[in-house]
Amino acid sequence: MKPWKRIEPTIVSKIGWCTIVSKNFILPNGKTHHYQISGREGRQAAGVVALTSDKKVIVAQQFRPGPEDFFDEIPGGRVEEGEALEIAVRRELLEETGYEAGEIKYLGSTPQDAYGNATHHYFLATKCVPHKDGQNLDDTEFIEVKLISIDQLIDNAKRGRMTDPAAIMMAYDELIKLKEGAK
Repeated sequence: MKPWKRIEPTIVSKIGWCTIVSKNFILPNGKTHHYQISGREGRQAAGVVALTSDKKVIVAQQFRPGPEDFFDEIPGGRVEEGEALEIAVRRELLEETGYEAGEIKYLGSTPQDAYGNATHHYFLATKCVPHKDGQNLDDTEFIEVKLISIDQLIDNAKRGRMTDPAAIMMAYDELIKLKEGAK
């Protein structure tokens, strides 16, 4: 199988804070098809599975307007232009939860979804500690920080109670080792 051939024109549209990229491809059957893809090309996001020294997982509980429900999510967000991934994820953890990462390990990356341009990068942080200044939220962020067990985090990923379950799959082996070491 070969990759589809992308052909011009590419049209970039802004709708509020969302970017839609219109792409055209020649399909394997020779026909041309038009796709509208969310997010600017090359967009990066970073998230972190963060644990305290006593192996509690730090989650950002927040309301999500798409599904109109609350989720216990890993801290994370957009990587700014020119920002290193680890710097971005440390910044997001601190801003959203008020915790500083101790040790940090890169887990990997995955596409946002089949119709998105973003790449999501995931990290595992251990020995996280509260920062004296606490959270530093944007005007549209309303986050309650919770400490949950590793088992609850895994259950949240299995049951669709978070938006980054891929991070838990990438961290799974490490989480099980940490959990078993906590007994």
